[in-house]
Amino acid sequence: MAFIPEEVIQEIRQQTDIVDVISQYVSLSKSGSNYIGSCPFHEDRNPSFSVHTEKQIFKCFSCNRGGNVFGFLQEIEGIGFVEAVKQVAEFSHVPVDSRYFEGQNQRQDRYQELYRIHQEASDFYHYYLTKTTNGEEALTYLSDRNLSQETLETYQVGLSPNKSEVLSQYLLGKGFSAQQLVESGIFYLNQREELVDRFHGRIIFPLRNARGQVVAFSGRIYNFEHQAKYLNSPETPIFEKNDLLFNLDQARLAGRQHNRVLVTEGFMDVIALSQAGFANSVATMGTSLSRKHLQQLTRIAKEIVFVFDGDRAGQKATIRGFELGKKFQDTVFKTIYIPGQLDPDDWIREQGAASFQGLIDTAETEYEFYREFLKKEYSLDTSQGLADYIERLIHVIADVQSPIERTILIKDLVNEYQVDEKLLEEQLAVAMYEKEHAVLDHGSIPLQTPPEEAPVFDTASEISDYVPQDSMEYCPAALQAERQIFVCLMYHNEAWEFIEQLENPPYMFHPQSQDFFFRLQEYYYERGNPMPLTDIVNEMDDPSLNAFVTSLIWDFEVLDYEEQVLVDCLKVIDREFLKQEINLLKEKLSDYERQQRYNEVNATITKIMTLTRQLKADY
Repeated sequence: MAFIPEEVIQEIRQQTDIVDVISQYVSLSKSGSNYIGSCPFHEDRNPSFSVHTEKQIFKCFSCNRGGNVFGFLQEIEGIGFVEAVKQVAEFSHVPVDSRYFEGQNQRQDRYQELYRIHQEASDFYHYYLTKTTNGEEALTYLSDRNLSQETLETYQVGLSPNKSEVLSQYLLGKGFSAQQLVESGIFYLNQREELVDRFHGRIIFPLRNARGQVVAFSGRIYNFEHQAKYLNSPETPIFEKNDLLFNLDQARLAGRQHNRVLVTEGFMDVIALSQAGFANSVATMGTSLSRKHLQQLTRIAKEIVFVFDGDRAGQKATIRGFELGKKFQDTVFKTIYIPGQLDPDDWIREQGAASFQGLIDTAETEYEFYREFLKKEYSLDTSQGLADYIERLIHVIADVQSPIERTILIKDLVNEYQVDEKLLEEQLAVAMYEKEHAVLDHGSIPLQTPPEEAPVFDTASEISDYVPQDSMEYCPAALQAERQIFVCLMYHNEAWEFIEQLENPPYMFHPQSQDFFFRLQEYYYERGNPMPLTDIVNEMDDPSLNAFVTSLIWDFEVLDYEEQVLVDCLKVIDREFLKQEINLLKEKLSDYERQQRYNEVNATITKIMTLTRQLKADY
């Protein structure tokens, strides 16, 4: 892994004006000593994005993203910290020893020739389609398919000559060896040891990685002389089908602005959607949607909409998407149903882009999808079939996070099928208990939620997704207390002296806060940095932590040190842990009562009473 000395990072930051960098992406206007503009990370009708010139940080007061110049590039370009430092250095013409980036660039340097071959081939294919008479038939075919000239340029659509030697001679003339051409996957050797372009005679669609580099190709027939409709590059050191999402590099910005990404089954759907104005579309490359895919997408938007075919295969893909999505608690997953089993391109041609937008706006939640899908699995005109159907839906409802939403859905079943509400609530309680203990197995439709991972928070409003319901109202106070502690530690040596005198080191209520506390300790003690410790923001390579620290620097007014402030803040956090423990015990108590485990019931009541007395004593 690359290591860049702190003094090098500081030099790059000091010689860079964050306004100049952000201005490459956002139209900024001066407002007092700062600059404002529309946030590039979401749809922002009322400019809420601000750049602080003195502190050299940015913050959006709507979506709460924030950070320094490195954090901005990480967010907007979807790159790592080291790559962001490198790009800022290049932008500001700050000379940096290349060895600092060796770890970061090792893989790219090793395969640089593969990237070059693909880019040269892509340029050649595009030129052959658009600038030669040999491309006229293919151009006519693409025009008949309603692909505009602008779309051909955006996606650099090309054409492979019928004769393989045309491209091979071109690339050999560029200095590449025959072995390198074979390793690229574009060529293979026939029995006569001749280089053969595996895409010859096909329309070419370049496949780009998340950074916009061409890493592979997909070739499509257009004159019906080939058997396979589509032919993709084989996997190479720079191309793995299970990782690549078509159009991710171009969909990233639109996805952030709309806070929504559309996931389709094929790249032609993406091209059609993009041409119709839906630039936030991506597609898998002939493989099933994977957790790796969702990890990339959930960093961009909080709503993922599946746009799969209405056939059985498409429904299976939707089910898989919903199941994988359960691991991402902070993201909403939906699906749209296109009437008549049309693909997006056909629907838009027949009904228009506005109609397709309407389908997106009314996309179905997981429950709504299963409510219709399961009707095909059971005979609802029989009492047994209806009972089985409702039972399956109850297990779907058990996965819903919001208790209010669960109540609404239960009432929906009651009203539609005139079933006793109390009975359904009891069945739901059993389903949730069984789900928690992972004892269900419902065959082809997965209905269990994978174990949760501890989330991190950027703002107080996000806490409600993590804290038990009964104590949810207190979480913003806990977060505010943690933030106040950090401000004291960043500006006052006396705060560290107070921490040292504590019998036990403080433990923060939220995982992100605890992570930052450990980093701040290291920054102060092991690195010996002087007050204030605000420059730690420049070492936060995680965008969410970068935004968290930026909010501390931006939001808080620095006051004189008061020990009582720290004492009060730590009490607030301790109370939150007590309340959390009480709520967990209450949940266990309900389980024990339902199971008639009376010894555990009595012991749990005693614990709850003890903790409740302790809680009241602290007020």
